[in-house]
Amino acid sequence: MLINKFVGSLCIAASVFTLAACGGDKASTDKATASNEPQAVVYRIGVCPGPYGKMIEEGISPSLAAKNIKVEIIEFTDYVQPDLALDGGDLDANLMQHSAYLDGMIENQGLKLKAAIDVPTLGLGIFSQKVTSFDELKAGDKVALPNDAVNLARALRVARDVGLITLKQESDDQKASIGDIDTNKYGLEFIAMEAAQISRSFDSIALGFVPGNYAIAANLDYSKALGVEEVQPNIRNVIAVRENNFDTVGKELKSIVESQAFKDAINNNSYYDGFTRPDWWSK
Repeated sequence: MLINKFVGSLCIAASVFTLAACGGDKASTDKATASNEPQAVVYRIGVCPGPYGKMIEEGISPSLAAKNIKVEIIEFTDYVQPDLALDGGDLDANLMQHSAYLDGMIENQGLKLKAAIDVPTLGLGIFSQKVTSFDELKAGDKVALPNDAVNLARALRVARDVGLITLKQESDDQKASIGDIDTNKYGLEFIAMEAAQISRSFDSIALGFVPGNYAIAANLDYSKALGVEEVQPNIRNVIAVRENNFDTVGKELKSIVESQAFKDAINNNSYYDGFTRPDWWSK
């Protein structure tokens, strides 16, 4: 993965519940107050813009609160920093990436992280403010794709599946790049950019392939999407924890996500209707 493409313009914004910035104490338990009254345990959970902070707030936080565990949701503006912060001990968990991306971060950055469980996931969508069907496209129209290696390959697979392109037979579609495009039906110009920037660039592009979290954050309407990804197992978002917390924090969060309370919070809210459920969901 070309992870280093992200580094250079990253910033962190803290939000929800108790405002906090990453980089302070590395423990997830607050010390007792001066009056010796014990404070609740605090789980710091990282997210990116989009629906997963809402999922934590509505589906996970209530169950943790019942156990006297508070949640601080820390919002990041990119995909890289939440994993670095988790590995460094500034977070207790994060929910902002699919398992393929996490595997790449572990392999390429040497991070000691592990997926605890996958959650309902919103697929990548194809959006436009200039055309309402692919047949309106013309040669030279610009198409924006996410520039990280995993999501770039993912977007190219979606472009192939909707008939915009074909990929070279010898290419690995799990690692495809723009150079692997074989035929380009409409003569489009494919460009790679930061995933978070695509939804802000519709005035200069004909199509944008936007990952679900950024699509939701930009209030893009999936009912008007020109195409929506069928979310494969390795593209479903996961709750990640440090390896040494897998049997503690990871086990606790996994238990909550598997609970009927969490399922009800998702199934009873139309906001999540378009989210692909995990394979374990109906078991």
